[in-house]
Amino acid sequence: MKRVQKVLTGMILAGMLAGCGTAGQSATAQDPAVAAPTGTYVGTEENGVMSFKGIRYGTFTPFQAASDVTTTTEDTIEAKTFGDNCIQPYSEVEVASQGPNSHDCLYLNIWTKDTTTTDKPVIVFIHGGSYIWGGTSDPTYDGQFFVRNLPEGEDCVFITMNYRLSFMGGVDMSSLEGYTEEYADAKNLSKLDQTQALKWIQENISAFGGDPDNVTIMGHSAGGGAVEMLVADADCHAYFNRAIINSGSDTREMISDEIAAEQSQEIFEILGVTSVEQLVNLTDEQISEKMEAINEVMHSGLRSADGNVISKTWWEDLVNGAGADIDLMIGSVNGEEDWNAVDWDHSVSEPVDDPNVIRDMLETIETDYAGTYGRLYSLSLDGFYEGFLAMGEDPVKQAMDFYNQVCFVYPSLLLAQAQAEHNPNTYVYYWEYAPAMEDVLEYAGDSAEVSPYGRAMHTMDICYIFGTKDGYTTLTGDPEKMSDDMIAKAQAMVYSFAKTGDPNNDLVSGWEPYNAQTQKQMVISADGSWNCVEGFQSDIMDYFKQLQPYLGE
Repeated sequence: MKRVQKVLTGMILAGMLAGCGTAGQSATAQDPAVAAPTGTYVGTEENGVMSFKGIRYGTFTPFQAASDVTTTTEDTIEAKTFGDNCIQPYSEVEVASQGPNSHDCLYLNIWTKDTTTTDKPVIVFIHGGSYIWGGTSDPTYDGQFFVRNLPEGEDCVFITMNYRLSFMGGVDMSSLEGYTEEYADAKNLSKLDQTQALKWIQENISAFGGDPDNVTIMGHSAGGGAVEMLVADADCHAYFNRAIINSGSDTREMISDEIAAEQSQEIFEILGVTSVEQLVNLTDEQISEKMEAINEVMHSGLRSADGNVISKTWWEDLVNGAGADIDLMIGSVNGEEDWNAVDWDHSVSEPVDDPNVIRDMLETIETDYAGTYGRLYSLSLDGFYEGFLAMGEDPVKQAMDFYNQVCFVYPSLLLAQAQAEHNPNTYVYYWEYAPAMEDVLEYAGDSAEVSPYGRAMHTMDICYIFGTKDGYTTLTGDPEKMSDDMIAKAQAMVYSFAKTGDPNNDLVSGWEPYNAQTQKQMVISADGSWNCVEGFQSDIMDYFKQLQPYLGE
């Protein structure tokens, strides 16, 4: 599978590149260049890290699966800036939503120290955002810091990708006039985009020094759900052999065909289209104008278990060993969505005083996803919610714990247990570490996103894994106070797992695999210590065993 490619690095004369490939290209004497099968990519170098940004991994056709790019090594392609993120509703929190955005967003980015060193582990990150928001230009996802922080003599090829979001990444077009089977895959274009990116990586990454036989896919939140779907699909395993899921197993549910058809029709009405021709000819501006209204009728990306792109029995497939050849590391944080417990009307640091506020949020989610394959429907079990509340002293905090368990922690452990039955290289972490609430409030003020219980919230682990101190500062606070020790350990965990399939490293050791019997998890405690704990939260896990995924009629 490995391919030896001609590699051009160091001094690239501008005259060698003039008139070649894409018009308007420019290069300096210091620009690194790599000759890969799909192009000679001219990037940049900064403080010992080479970056190649905005690389097209697929040819774009609206509402159809991407095809292979047609450029070759003879084409010189400037790769110095991020490609467009997908069109999405504007959000003050999601930096990627603030542009530039386009329906055509099939780009990836590459960082590495040295393109001449070969056989390096490859790490491919899939961003989150509920399949509605997000993109690789978000400063939190800048891969240069992960690569630069690696110990001397160590290197990897770190990659981030964009993919189609919202209805552009998943929509049922069968009700439109002029529909043909060539649009059947429109239900799951986000997964097909991710697969196309992995295919491009498999065919080109040797030129950047990466080992195509040692690829780890890593995803956060919705990106973690994407990783889970790729692990469940054995046909995709030709492109990767390890997987990391960060707070992502809550996104694994697939909406029913009925829900997909219903929501798609509502979207078409908002867009004012009745035919395939009208839909595919919409401009970026026309789509952007309608995104806020479309977001009101979408629960999440319209991914469907269509029996083609995604198996109708993907959860049973995983339980039966579909991902047996994939090493897995999966984790969650202790205060995942604690912002739901914040009394925003009075203080960003105080909790609400009624546990039913949180229960109502969970009930809305479970109602919106009614009948969705793979979903955990906790409130449908008589006394299940009330019984859990009785286990704690603070009813609001206990309600928030219930919410976090149902939506993140417990589904992650279900997946870990299923995977561990077939592959002993299955590891689980539980992240509790967070900067002091007072420091975050002092730095970010009313914009601060803090748990009223001082816990780590959704994305906290990713901030340390990437080590981009200037990224999500409303969550992490003053960049100058962000712990270098915790960044180093989080990055070593990921790098070691990607390199060897074992997260143990020179900074953190004693991490043992997870299984249903010992339930050993690496607990990253609030005080910054790392300890592998047997039977961690086993009382809670024993209680939640009553809850199983819905598998349809």
